[in-house]
Amino acid sequence: MITYIQLHRSVAILISPLVIIIGIYSIIKTKKNYECNQKRSKITSILCLIYHNGFVAIVSYSAWFSTWPFFDESSFFEMHLFFFTFGASTGFVSIIIYCMYLFKIKSISRALGFIPDILIKDGIFHTSRNPQSLARNIGLISLALCGRSYYSLLLALIWISTNHIYILNEEKFLEMIFGKEYLEYCSFTPRYCGMFPPLKKSI
Repeated sequence: MITYIQLHRSVAILISPLVIIIGIYSIIKTKKNYECNQKRSKITSILCLIYHNGFVAIVSYSAWFSTWPFFDESSFFEMHLFFFTFGASTGFVSIIIYCMYLFKIKSISRALGFIPDILIKDGIFHTSRNPQSLARNIGLISLALCGRSYYSLLLALIWISTNHIYILNEEKFLEMIFGKEYLEYCSFTPRYCGMFPPLKKSI
């Protein structure tokens, strides 16, 4: 007989491929828009939004029900306390980064890519060219750790990989829009965080 936990773990495994398919489709559409020197369409932006938030939802869901858990229930308290504390601490860092991002972006339309009107280079954007992705990457890993879930961790790594591809496409588009200003920005600001050297491009 299927238990309550097993049922929810099965739901997580069944739904996640749909979220991944939506993400891959939105990345392909975004790439086509950018290759034609066009802004990302509103439909594609909405699909990206569904993909981003859908990934957060499914990773959270998988973590909550410990899909493919790190360890069995016999050592639950000691090990779960460690992973939860570590995960919650890193999750708090991701929340701070994301709040700093929202403070500087100031526009939902700009965040969704509808209006690529200005190149923000100060605040958190002085340390990272993609603070929103950095925050989400850290946040998804922290959820997996809190829920001691291998499956959540796998989904987090899939998100990080696919989102990196999206960012590489976006960089080409931003270079077309802002030209030398963006290349100069890339020369002193890393793609994700300050511990890694910035992307070097010829200006």
